[in-house]
Amino acid sequence: AIQSRGACERAVDNMARLWMLGSAIALFSVFVTIDAFLLGVDLGSQYFKAAVVAPGKPFEVVHNQHSKRKTPTAVSFHEKVRTFGDDALASATRGAKKTPMFFPLQLGRNLTGVLGADRSWLPKQWYPWELDVNTSGSIVFKMGEDLGYTVEEVTGHLLSFAKGLAREAADGISVTEAVLTVPSQASFLQRRAVLDAAKIAGLPRPHLVHETSAAALQRALDLDLSGTNGTRNESLVLFYNMGSRHVEACIVDYRGATHMGKSTVAMNILGCGMSEGLGGHLVDMTIAEKMLAAFQAKHPKLADIAGSVRALKKLEKESMGAKHVLSANKEALFRVESLYEDTDFSQQIKRETMEEWCADLFAAFSQPIDVALKTANVTLADLDTVEMIGGGWRIPRIQSLLSEHLQKERPGDAPVLNLSQHINGDEAMATGAAFYGANSSVSFRTKKIFFTDATPHSYTLQLTPLNNSQVEEMGWNKSVELFPAGSKLRAKKTVKLTAGFDLRASLLENGNHIIDWELAGAYEAATGQYVNLSKPLLSLKLELDSSGIVQVTSATAIFDEKVLVEEELPKAAGSNATDSATNASSDPSADGNTSADSGDAEPADGAEGTSEAAEATPEAAAEGAVGSESNATDDAANGTASKKSKTKIKKRKVTMTVLESFDGISPRPMLAEEFEHAVEKLRLMDLDDAEVRKVDAAKNALESFIYESRDKLGDDENCQKVSTEEERSTISESLTQMEDWLYEDEAREANASVLNDKLEALQKQVLPIRARAWELENRANLPELVEKVKEYVNQTLAYVKKNMTWVDVKEREGVANLTAAFEEWYANVTEQQEKRELTEEPAYSVGDVKRKLQKMQSEAQRLTKIRKIDPMPYSSDYGNYGKYGKYGGYDDPKMRAFYDEFYKNLSRNGTNGSDWFRNFSNFSGFGGWNNSEYMRSYYEHAARNFSSNTSGESSGADSAGSEGAGAEKTEL
Repeated sequence: AIQSRGACERAVDNMARLWMLGSAIALFSVFVTIDAFLLGVDLGSQYFKAAVVAPGKPFEVVHNQHSKRKTPTAVSFHEKVRTFGDDALASATRGAKKTPMFFPLQLGRNLTGVLGADRSWLPKQWYPWELDVNTSGSIVFKMGEDLGYTVEEVTGHLLSFAKGLAREAADGISVTEAVLTVPSQASFLQRRAVLDAAKIAGLPRPHLVHETSAAALQRALDLDLSGTNGTRNESLVLFYNMGSRHVEACIVDYRGATHMGKSTVAMNILGCGMSEGLGGHLVDMTIAEKMLAAFQAKHPKLADIAGSVRALKKLEKESMGAKHVLSANKEALFRVESLYEDTDFSQQIKRETMEEWCADLFAAFSQPIDVALKTANVTLADLDTVEMIGGGWRIPRIQSLLSEHLQKERPGDAPVLNLSQHINGDEAMATGAAFYGANSSVSFRTKKIFFTDATPHSYTLQLTPLNNSQVEEMGWNKSVELFPAGSKLRAKKTVKLTAGFDLRASLLENGNHIIDWELAGAYEAATGQYVNLSKPLLSLKLELDSSGIVQVTSATAIFDEKVLVEEELPKAAGSNATDSATNASSDPSADGNTSADSGDAEPADGAEGTSEAAEATPEAAAEGAVGSESNATDDAANGTASKKSKTKIKKRKVTMTVLESFDGISPRPMLAEEFEHAVEKLRLMDLDDAEVRKVDAAKNALESFIYESRDKLGDDENCQKVSTEEERSTISESLTQMEDWLYEDEAREANASVLNDKLEALQKQVLPIRARAWELENRANLPELVEKVKEYVNQTLAYVKKNMTWVDVKEREGVANLTAAFEEWYANVTEQQEKRELTEEPAYSVGDVKRKLQKMQSEAQRLTKIRKIDPMPYSSDYGNYGKYGKYGGYDDPKMRAFYDEFYKNLSRNGTNGSDWFRNFSNFSGFGGWNNSEYMRSYYEHAARNFSSNTSGESSGADSAGSEGAGAEKTEL
């Protein structure tokens, strides 16, 4: 019996453990699914777009607070709280000096020798910012005497806002990786500045991708280059990207490829060109300048409009609208109401006129195409397709100029190149950036696209001694070409030289000095621990990473140490053997010699392309076989084995420290302390903004409650019935005092806690009256509701009694008693309510009545759901279980009673048997009925029969297993 009960308890415990394990696995699966959340941001000059992607979810463009898919690149510090996007543009008319915009291209801009007004990249008249340059050489937007924000900080604030939008779009999931777009011509320092801004914003693992390359990657998803069914297996495409402040053209080579047996695309960016002489915003400013001149000519007395930033912003906004209208129509009405000094202004503009105004701008349309073709080493005749992207390509004149240029430069028999728009020109950069991150990540399963991009810049490494006192040869320096223009991103290079001193490695970008690396540790090791060894081989590993930034990944000094080792030779019979070998020395190269090994393998793998056996082994473990034999004799008479001494070289590696330095370089990336200060400033501003919003929300709630309560007490008939004149007068006086307080200085300086306390005090006075008024209004509907529910319950009881005879009488009586109890209670409280004044607290609430009615209705419904379960026909000899002793058979009166009670409970509660198991104190321990004398006897009987059967089976198995080796085995 103990064994049987223990087995049952263990079975229940095991089921519980399995359930808990299944729950844990399911929960872990959910966590794995939502662990990765990627944000792609197209950081444009005028607008930024953000796209998000998570495992199992499609790419999605984030909507801003105004439900728009693109957000103006603007941040306003004019109000108490920062505003972004469209809200910032609204603040720009009042506080243009404190509203930076169009600033992304100024990240990392070289301002050496630029003074005063020349620092502004936009007309000072239209954008009257106060600009300065800090010690790092970065632009600073001054907001006062002692307050200012660098362009990295402003960009960081904007990206932090974008990160918040992404979190809202993902229901609170935080971003785990971010990809930002930059122009293909962005310099090393500009890329570092963008990454600094991303880190200020708290974007994790930020990466960069070229904006037009991102759009080209998005296009690759829809291409079919399998070469089957008449399709081609390669395509050469020109992407023409016209933004607000620059134009970029890229040549992209698409080819068919396979990945895991499936057809896909391999794409290679062959070359890009860029021009800042053309852009959509430049067209806007040209129209605005013309309209300003027209207004001054029409209203000479109002010529001072040029000094009104508010009026100029109106002109600029209307100019943007006119450009859009003229892109679809030949004429547009330029109209601004109350432009300046309550004077309206309107003028008709023709498309031809606008094109004449912008002729000088449009003349630069082909410059980036020519540069891209030259870099890619192809001609217009080689092109298969032209894709138009960006926000400015819709200008008809740009399209016509581009079409004419393409056909003019192509052979006469070449097919016509149509301007295509296969992708969303506004959003392709953002979604392409998100796909770039997903395509490179192991957290996402996407269609694999083989993507290769290149740098337009050339990089050279200059090596000089870090400390001249360590070098015997004065003026020592070496130069190594690392990555020429057009090098593939993710390329790696290893530079080797023999030197016993520390180095300064200076990186030149297109001949301009941009960064120094101080490599220390070689001199200390050469004059200390390894003073007796030859000069070390210095190995510098550098990488042009996927963001287009050159980095030193490692620097190692390798010393060769000669070590004598003895080896036993096998016995030789009858003669002495003397072996000789030449010394194979691996002497380092002469002092100062350098070599550079590089590899142009697939970017995904990034092989170094150098075979270095010494560096492939662990420290002090790699050995080169060199040396000579010494005293190698073998005494045959004595039978002893000879020993041979050999010289081996052990590689002693010393890891050198790598320290970045930007002395004399402007602009330079942010220092650690500057970065920490910027992050803390952003954090404090976030807290201040949140507090201001809390205060505004509390103040709005208090003000709304005052107005709402005054209207209720004055106009609501029920409120007047349930309150006395004295109560209303007192409350009205309190509301007036609170309203007056809101306009005092104390209220302006009050925090959210004070305002919430004020609101709570008013609610204590007003809400009881409004609650009594609500009860009065809804009590009138209760009698009808009560009658409907009582009628439903009575009809249900009658139906169950007639048609569901298997439902126990006690069940119906329970529902009837519940109804009777409600009727008695409702009659009592209704009588009490009639005796009370309306100004007193009600004897009951409408909610109490509805809850009791709901209980009655649900209990009546439960009766209709009880199913009829017919008893199973038991036989005294079913399975021979009725013959086990005197217990357990259905003919046993005690067991018959047990089964009858079991099925009676099941019938009463449907199929769940909840009441049956509710009678047992502990199901897992089988408490209650299992401790009775009868059930103990039953357990003993079951254990006895189970033991006898199993013992017989085991005995048979043992006897079968003990038979001889030749015995035939029988399968049972």
